[in-house]
Amino acid sequence: MPAAMENIIDVEKLKITFAGPPAFEAVKGISFSIAAGKTLALVGQSGSGKSVTSLALMGLLPGNTRIEGSIRLKGYPQLNTLSGKSFANIRGKAIGMVFQEPMSALNPVITCGKQLVESILAHQDLSGKAAEKLALEWFEKVKLPHPEALFRRYPHQLSGGQKQRVMIAMAMCNHPQLLIADEPTTALDVTVQLEVVLLMKSLQAEFNTALLFITHDLTLARMLADDFLILEDGKVITTPLNFLLPEPKRGIEATTPEEPLLKVENIKIYYPEKHNFLGKTTRYFKAVDNVSFFINKGETLGLVGESGCGKSTLSKSILGLQPVTSGSIYFEGRDISAYKTAGWRRLRREIQIIFQDPYASLNPRITIGDAVKEPVLAHHLAKGKAAEEIMESLLDLVQLPKSAKGKYPHEFSGGQRQRACIARALAVDPKLVICDESVSALDVKIQRQILDLLIGLQKEKDLTYLFITHDLNVVRSISDRILVMAKGHIVEQGFTEKIMNFPREEYTKRLLAAVPGM
Repeated sequence: MPAAMENIIDVEKLKITFAGPPAFEAVKGISFSIAAGKTLALVGQSGSGKSVTSLALMGLLPGNTRIEGSIRLKGYPQLNTLSGKSFANIRGKAIGMVFQEPMSALNPVITCGKQLVESILAHQDLSGKAAEKLALEWFEKVKLPHPEALFRRYPHQLSGGQKQRVMIAMAMCNHPQLLIADEPTTALDVTVQLEVVLLMKSLQAEFNTALLFITHDLTLARMLADDFLILEDGKVITTPLNFLLPEPKRGIEATTPEEPLLKVENIKIYYPEKHNFLGKTTRYFKAVDNVSFFINKGETLGLVGESGCGKSTLSKSILGLQPVTSGSIYFEGRDISAYKTAGWRRLRREIQIIFQDPYASLNPRITIGDAVKEPVLAHHLAKGKAAEEIMESLLDLVQLPKSAKGKYPHEFSGGQRQRACIARALAVDPKLVICDESVSALDVKIQRQILDLLIGLQKEKDLTYLFITHDLNVVRSISDRILVMAKGHIVEQGFTEKIMNFPREEYTKRLLAAVPGM
């Protein structure tokens, strides 16, 4: 057999069981192999066992886990027989991994550049300066803007997509035999997603790397993979699941009423970027620059754009979590941009947000049930048994079992955690819900369920949504109108179908052209 076709990883009859009571078998006897230079896509809905399988390959499962079967990596002993210390020379060198949630994977108190340098020095015999030079080269390879500036920034100073690109650089910098990519493009906009996928394929070809690509995006998997493994409830299935999204919404042309629910006028959000020797700011980074729009009651407004364009910053300003440099934000006719703490406390019940990163949104020390119940108690909507019943009904709405209420965030998959966050946001019966990439961590089947749920709740309770996403297929299925944002500006806006079918601006056309299968 040619060396290029030699198997890098062989997994046979893998079973993964978490100790109870009761014991839970997460993976039920799956087998696969990946040859050098080949890609296997591991596809399935949230909770199907995809991420658990990848953690087993990395030796990162908790101590209460029983692993049966065998995991063999070329040139190493059987991996599932190794101790934690024995894995130290394998992780990051022989096996690299890109995790689903970059904010949880990166150290918040160390600059991004230093973290990449640390990864390089751990496995390569280089001087500090040589490692820094190599790190900057990797920042450029993964298409990070202004690499030297981002090298000195902390994770919280980067957008979600930029953080994930740092993670991809860290996983690839030591040229591993096997690269495990666990939803690596979930946080990326479509244009960067395509660039990153092409980058991964080019590096794979250059270094003959085996790639395990974990995803819920069947279209992306078809484009990238040589073979598929579809999981459902921890078992391999032969029939693909239903991966369709809801039919596109057919909105009517929106006109500005006398008093829209939300009206944003000439909002500017600037950050100091450079100072002179006296400390005076000489240059600003214009995250949001003179943005205006409105949302009518009962409407869904989609906000799309590439990572770092200012979408999340704008949403935080509407919630009072980000001070504005100038401009006004009106909610039900009230200028809320100048609200103090007491005013915002009263307004919290009316405006809620579902954040992009569910793990960072949930308190790891309290159960999912208590997390969902907390806003009900905080706003004095119910107490005791009544609050418990509200919490259980919300878990049922987002397709989480009643048993989920006693579990902690780390015991769930990324998609399941996001469903808990959605339940928590809906707990106080808000008027406006800001969905900041709220379905990006979900597989497409669960996306459909959640989008159907959001659409149903909107009709039932007359909810209004500001739906922020980089996924144009998703925004098409839920939005009445779309705003297209680039470099802090709104470059195009209009009906969903009009924007999708007849875009005017070159930037919008480029976004649409980058969507797989569109």
